[in-house]
Amino acid sequence: MEVSEESLNIMLADLLAEKGLRALGEVILRKRRGRFEPDVLIELNGARIVIEGKKLGMWNELVRQCKERLDNNVCDLCVMVEYVNIERLSEMIFPDQTYIRKFLLNGVYNVGFMSYIDRANLDKWLGIPVKYEKYENIDFSDLLAYLMSAYYRVVGEDVLGPVIKKMKEVLNEFAKDIATSVNIERLKEVLELRGPEGETNEQNE
Repeated sequence: MEVSEESLNIMLADLLAEKGLRALGEVILRKRRGRFEPDVLIELNGARIVIEGKKLGMWNELVRQCKERLDNNVCDLCVMVEYVNIERLSEMIFPDQTYIRKFLLNGVYNVGFMSYIDRANLDKWLGIPVKYEKYENIDFSDLLAYLMSAYYRVVGEDVLGPVIKKMKEVLNEFAKDIATSVNIERLKEVLELRGPEGETNEQNE
């Protein structure tokens, strides 16, 4: 009997929460309630994490789905999972939850992590190319470690700081260029800016 990807994703989320994510704080698992919702949404200290999992060979579809989740503000971090050795499950006629759990704990995965930072096109401000991370043929322990690392990057990355710094640099450079080419006295005249002496003369009149 074939096990659905949705069931695998939900079980994987349960195991991730049980085996390590709860060490980071409060974990809330929300399973799909509507047709267009993700299979599982993990809320970890306010950060929203979606797990999208598929069989081997569906990586491009996973990337498309994660882009969609992030662009629609469904999550802050999207986890892409390819179940590399899923064919082993088909060897069981009626795999129960215990077997599926053991399969996932001993499974092999291709995984990637895409965050709102990757989708915000901030590379032009940060000065470095931003690409989502992908790791191939890893085990469950590595999947958990990479996920925790990606979570720390999402909650700890100073996104606005470098952008604000870059904007200040651009504005300062613009101001310097303007200062050397603008006639200040003419600008005051056009804007009708008067100093204290001008104000006194106007009041005396």
